[in-house]
Amino acid sequence: MKKLVVSAVLAGTALFAQNSNINLQITNSTIGVYAESGITQNNIKARGFYLYNDNSNRNNFYLAGIKAEGNLIGANLDDMKFSVIMDFAHTKNNSAIPLGFGIFSYIPNISLPVFVRVEAEYAPKVLSFNDADRFSRVDTQIGYSPIVNAELFGGYRNISFNHNYNSVFYAGLGYKF
Repeated sequence: MKKLVVSAVLAGTALFAQNSNINLQITNSTIGVYAESGITQNNIKARGFYLYNDNSNRNNFYLAGIKAEGNLIGANLDDMKFSVIMDFAHTKNNSAIPLGFGIFSYIPNISLPVFVRVEAEYAPKVLSFNDADRFSRVDTQIGYSPIVNAELFGGYRNISFNHNYNSVFYAGLGYKF
């Protein structure tokens, strides 16, 4: 199953290779694969995330949705992008449709291309299904782009359905098409 999902994400990203990226997030008990691809010319992207959990009392986690990304109107912040997010999140007994926001920025006044990425999502009871009463997800990353299309990063992720599902620091690498 794990190989099938990873292969599908890679193939899907390759099909929509313009304005796309894929990254891998690794901890001692989880492997996450994230992919996003532009579906319009004005920075609306389809995205997906699969989290394989090696912990025997946890199920795998799936997330799929859309993200609209751009600059704030009237603000002179060329290195900073803001996002509005809507996803469908699912584990074996929990589902939700969270809404959220994201911020991406290169750190100014540094000679190296260092970036910060933050995303937060929340779904109250009315947008949570099955056994879930609520859902929340926070993901923060700080990284370095050694070349234009590649990135190395460290991050912290907290995913909760009613209780903490996955709260962990991770390391990752990514590639932009």
